[in-house]
Amino acid sequence: MPLPNLLIAGAQKSATTWLHQALRKSAQFQASKPKELNFFLDPDYAAKIDSYAANFPARDGVRYAYESSPEYFRLPDDRGDVAARIAEVLPDAEILVILRNPVDRYLSAYTHHMMKSRYPYAPEIDVMESSRNMLAFGLYGAILAHWRKVLPQVRVYFFDDFVADKSAFFSTILGDLGVARDVAEADLDFAVNAKARKFKKNDWPEMPRLSDGLRAKLHAYYQDDIALLEEQTGRDLSGWKAA
Repeated sequence: MPLPNLLIAGAQKSATTWLHQALRKSAQFQASKPKELNFFLDPDYAAKIDSYAANFPARDGVRYAYESSPEYFRLPDDRGDVAARIAEVLPDAEILVILRNPVDRYLSAYTHHMMKSRYPYAPEIDVMESSRNMLAFGLYGAILAHWRKVLPQVRVYFFDDFVADKSAFFSTILGDLGVARDVAEADLDFAVNAKARKFKKNDWPEMPRLSDGLRAKLHAYYQDDIALLEEQTGRDLSGWKAA
């Protein structure tokens, strides 16, 4: 039964869609359609493995079959332990996560929910919202600590590096996966989820922004968790800590 041997597991609003589409351009990768199967979020996942496998038909020359569900990267909650489910079904799969400054991620996620009419539009966001995992999804240090207990193979990348140089970012991931690059740099120059274009369709006068007060509160909220993430990854995240 074919199952994926690679997951792009998170984090939400951190270029997972771009990576999903970039890997599709390589003959050595087979992407699921749709991108986000969210299989391991389903409490009844164990009874549906055959239907999950149907998303990954065998194909010659493919080294990695994968899906990308950024809501996987979370702590255990009342819906269960996603990391433990993945470890049970795909114990040897490569797991990739891309992490973004949690304050910037909050703004991006909040704007996304506005566009979906889940939150009312406001030009300035002044709400420290906990619904829809708005705060919880940014606690990367705590999430990574839990995940690595059951999935020590998790590979961590940073959105900052993606923004700085997409081509180098992509090459690093391929190198870590042991795959020779077969995608030209020009083929990586594309954008996805471009909010600046989409917000015009909503007839908004301007893109939402965080109020100074909320930005300061969010920085304070995430300080300890960012320090924990630094300890786990060896990455200097002082830029994330600066208010």
